[in-house]
This record gives sequence, C-alpha cells and structure tokens, in this order.
Amino acid sequence: MSEPVVGIGLAVVIVGLALTTFLTRTSFLLAGSRLRLNHRVEVALRYAPVCTLTAIIVPDILQHGGAAFDLSPLNPRLIGALAAGLWLCWSRNILGCLASGMIAYSLARVLL
Repeated sequence: MSEPVVGIGLAVVIVGLALTTFLTRTSFLLAGSRLRLNHRVEVALRYAPVCTLTAIIVPDILQHGGAAFDLSPLNPRLIGALAAGLWLCWSRNILGCLASGMIAYSLARVLL
C-alpha cells in the first residue's frame, strides 16, 4: 500500500491541481474572443452536457444489488428512469419528469 500524501506534499498537490484548473478554465475565457471554433464543433459541443450526464447516471441505474447490469423489471432505479423518460417524452416538462421518476422509484422500492 502507498502512504497517504500529507504535509508539504499535500499542499503541493492542492496548489498544482488548483493552478491546472485555473489555467485550463481561464484559457478558454481569455482566448474565446480571438479563437473561433468551426460551426460543426460548436454544434457537437452542445451535446457534451447530455453525454456527460448520461455517462454518470446510466451505470448507477444499471448496477443494482451488486449485479453488473441489472435490466430486470425489479430494478427500482430502472423503473424510475423509465418513468421519468416517458414523462419527459410525453410532456417536455422537467419538473414533472423529476416528480414522476422519483414517485415511480419510491413506489418501486417500497413495493418490490
């Protein structure tokens, strides 16, 4: 096992990560007015938040009860996600989507 980073090493790591984050984020702000992206790249970047959210949420929904991928109808997370997705496709109402997903998930946890 490796030893935990403490003291001056921890401070160096924190400062290094802070500088890296600062430089990468401010580079786009400073060069944004001078640097123009291709139209196709701008259109593709519109999908980045949806892709990121999907990559975070889908594994959590499908890994239920220790199984690698639980696609069974007894998975309450999957039931809630499907209910939220159907509501959103039907009504385009985000608040209703959240409410229907949470209600379906809660009922599935209690009843299954």
